[in-house]
Amino acid sequence: MSLAQWNEPLPEAEREELLEKVATQVARRGLSVPAIIALEMHRPMAFVLSQGMIALTPLFGPLVGLNRMQTLGRLLAEPGGVEALIRRIEDKTI
Repeated sequence: MSLAQWNEPLPEAEREELLEKVATQVARRGLSVPAIIALEMHRPMAFVLSQGMIALTPLFGPLVGLNRMQTLGRLLAEPGGVEALIRRIEDKTI
C-alpha cells in the first residue's frame, strides 16, 4: 500500500458503501448517540486523525484489515466526510 493510495479521493460508490456499512453497524449496536457525539467532538481533528491512521496501520492493520483502515482514513481526510457519516448515522437512527 503506497502513500499515494491514501491521498486519492474515494470513488463515490466506495464512499457510499463505507458510509452505509458504518452507519448500519453503529445503529444496530445502539451506539448512535455516542458515535455522533464523538464524531462531532473530533470533527476539527478529522484530517489529523486520518494522517494518524497512516502511522498506526502497521500496528492495527493486521487486526482491523489494511483495506478498512485505508478507506476509513481516506473518508476522514475528505472535507465533509465526517459530516456525511454523522448524517448517515442520524438517518439510520430515526
